[in-house]
Amino acid sequence: MTGVIVGDDESETAALALRWAADYGCRRRLGVTALMAWDYIGQHHLSSDEAFDPRYSADTAAEVLDQLVERVLGPDNHVTREVTLDRAIDALDDAAATADVMVIGARGLGGFRGLLLGSVSRHVLHHAPCPVVVVRHGDRSEGAVVVGIDGSPAALRAAQWASEYASTFERPLIAVHAWQPPIVGLSRDRVLAERGTAEAFVRQQLSQVELAQLREPVAVRVLEGRAAATILAASDDVASLVVVGARGDRSIRALLGSVADQVVRHAACPVAVVP
Repeated sequence: MTGVIVGDDESETAALALRWAADYGCRRRLGVTALMAWDYIGQHHLSSDEAFDPRYSADTAAEVLDQLVERVLGPDNHVTREVTLDRAIDALDDAAATADVMVIGARGLGGFRGLLLGSVSRHVLHHAPCPVVVVRHGDRSEGAVVVGIDGSPAALRAAQWASEYASTFERPLIAVHAWQPPIVGLSRDRVLAERGTAEAFVRQQLSQVELAQLREPVAVRVLEGRAAATILAASDDVASLVVVGARGDRSIRALLGSVADQVVRHAACPVAVVP
């Protein structure tokens, strides 16, 4: 599967993820596929009151998925539906291998149980070769796009993706860099000079990225503190999306990176993790 793949189920956060994916796919002119993994134990139903059905089948799952998509997007939508008899972790792995973007809800049910802090979402975030967007309650339809910049190749790739998103959705882009004075007790003038050097570094980093055509220049914020905390502080109440680079090496199944992990866990808006 190519285009935008969104993990779907009967949860509220899956509905948010589906709505986000449909909007993104429409604006980026990418096809959108709603993917639902199921098995005979992990059945999906439209109502939590529905009991286990021994006759549950692929046709039943497909009918449920059709109704879930139409309930969120209405009958006139262009979302492709795909159901698969598989573990969610394997279904998402297979889909991510060819997807342009993977979108998941912060928490899910059934085949996508425990998203965000559970094993399924962590696996997707750590191993997907494509950008992964995690959508949660409280996401904002308007607001700036905040991207973390630290000088790494991963951050530059994140800046490229963030600029394309910001340009497409006509939103301002804010580049955030975490900074700490190198010496305790510096004079105010020296601190301001050091901060200016850090801001110049960020702008030099951005000059290496082929930024999309934005309505306004990229705003640079150099904030004192640790990387995850500064990104979260800069995005609080103002961001519609936070974008971070994944620092892990997929080839050796390395960890995603503490900054991306913390931002995904605590941001109050959708987060895109760019490998």
